[in-house]
Amino acid sequence: MIKPRKTLENIVEYQTDDFRIDWRLKLDSNENIYGANQNIISAIKNFDFSEISLYPVYGKTVEKLAKRFDVDFSNILISNGCDEALSVIINAYLDENDEILSYNPTFSMPALYAKLVGAKPKTIEYDEKFVFDIEKFSNNISQNTKLAYIATPNNPTGEIVSRSEIETLLKKHSNTLFIVDCTYINFAPDIVIEDYIDLIKEHENIAIVKSYSKDFAIAGVRFGVVFAQNSIIKQLKKVISPYSVNTLALACVNAVLNDEKSFVETKEKNQQALNVLSEGLEKLGYKPYPSGANFVLCDFFEHCDFCYEKLKKNGVIVRKFSPNSSISTCLRITVPTLGGVKYILELLQKKNLLIFDLDGVVFDVSNSYTGAIRETFKHFAGQEVSLKEIQAVKNMGGMNCDWDATKCLLEKYGFDIDLEDVINVFQDLFFNPNDKTKKYLIDEEKLVISKEIFEKLSEKFDFAVFSGRLKQEAKYSLEKYDIDKFFYYYVTADDLEKDDLKPSPKGVLKILKHCPHLSVKYFGDSVDDIISGKGANVDTIGIIAPDADYNNMVNNFKHLGAKYILDDARKIEQFLDEIEKVKCKE
Repeated sequence: MIKPRKTLENIVEYQTDDFRIDWRLKLDSNENIYGANQNIISAIKNFDFSEISLYPVYGKTVEKLAKRFDVDFSNILISNGCDEALSVIINAYLDENDEILSYNPTFSMPALYAKLVGAKPKTIEYDEKFVFDIEKFSNNISQNTKLAYIATPNNPTGEIVSRSEIETLLKKHSNTLFIVDCTYINFAPDIVIEDYIDLIKEHENIAIVKSYSKDFAIAGVRFGVVFAQNSIIKQLKKVISPYSVNTLALACVNAVLNDEKSFVETKEKNQQALNVLSEGLEKLGYKPYPSGANFVLCDFFEHCDFCYEKLKKNGVIVRKFSPNSSISTCLRITVPTLGGVKYILELLQKKNLLIFDLDGVVFDVSNSYTGAIRETFKHFAGQEVSLKEIQAVKNMGGMNCDWDATKCLLEKYGFDIDLEDVINVFQDLFFNPNDKTKKYLIDEEKLVISKEIFEKLSEKFDFAVFSGRLKQEAKYSLEKYDIDKFFYYYVTADDLEKDDLKPSPKGVLKILKHCPHLSVKYFGDSVDDIISGKGANVDTIGIIAPDADYNNMVNNFKHLGAKYILDDARKIEQFLDEIEKVKCKE
């Protein structure tokens, strides 16, 4: 096998969507949600299609840009989006082991391009979130720092680095080339890009890059521009592909440059919606950071995963960050319309929380999990085991895991089987997500609480899962019956250490920590569920599973302190209505 260059070994590719998803609100990529202006649409409609068969020429567009920003023709290089502009600068100026300096977090592509050429990205952490500290930045510039990347406003944090701060750095560090990314500058209040572009007239160690994707809503045609002294532009032209900007992109940008005033309304709408969104998120108890862009970075703290899933499953996609990131509890939200802001804030309002065990509550598992216990027992013991015996073992407590329950049953009959062997046989019967050629017992289980009940309850309640299943198995069954969309947080067997599984309360406590809630009710069908819920000090409701010994389970649940007992999970809706009526009377 032919190996790629060595610098690719530890690089993870940038992930993009393969297909368009019809989100109610697509707010993950900072695209202009108001769409292209009428001038651009007219330019596309009236496009001269004879141009498509010819290579593009750039003179007319560069002339317009030069006139618009009062710079020389030779001070401009156009590119296929801002990404290409950054790649070209880095390829032109960075050698192996050179440094590129930036704050962390910021736009990820400069660091990636630097790694490709064998250079070293050097990052600075914020002392105060998120405030650009010019002194700290300056102190981190060494003789190896050939490039420094500054985005203003910064993506994803939104803070603005002033012209005066950048000019101070330019004067102090003449041997470092500063890349100043002004992609979002047009959204910033009381700031104009001309103030930054003017710096190229006096300083030869600065390159201003600007994307037209965001403010003018032409991300789909890709257009970027570099402003710098001619000595820099000449070097960049040695690197850039000769015809990287297509003819349709030129037509769109020419139309924009004829009427930039049309953006003023978009900017005003963005600022108004940004203010309302930030104020609303703060009232909900979260921390939105000040932003001069068309997005807001908000810290949702321990509720981040829950809020992300709730937004996503209700048609709103936002930007989530790696668990290892310094902003792992934050979401970046492209600012929607005021209507979109209202929808988001309504979704994120706290509700009463219902926690569901799955087996015996949401699903009838008498032919799936229970069936797998019986068949696994039969495989090793060569004989049948009764439902009564299975239930008796589970009633012992500490047997929420069906693998352990199966091994315990075998031991009662004198068979000392290694747990790993039990698991292998059990899973081969129950579910193997890597082999879809055969039918498994998981497909024999039936839904107890209907989709319609969940849909109705979701208007008043949020849902979470606490199950002894593995996460893949939980999601498989919930997705099969199209009810996964109602559950925003999962705690399953693979989320906890063995000692923290039911009957330990740690799973319930984890849900309470990570899910915003007004009140909590936990529905379970086993003694371990009741012990776990009581240990977490939440209202715990015992559900008598379809195949359980009714009288025995009622006595067990009462003894263990279940607050309520239901003989049928399908009565949950009626039960919750009755509880609400009692509260109203009180």
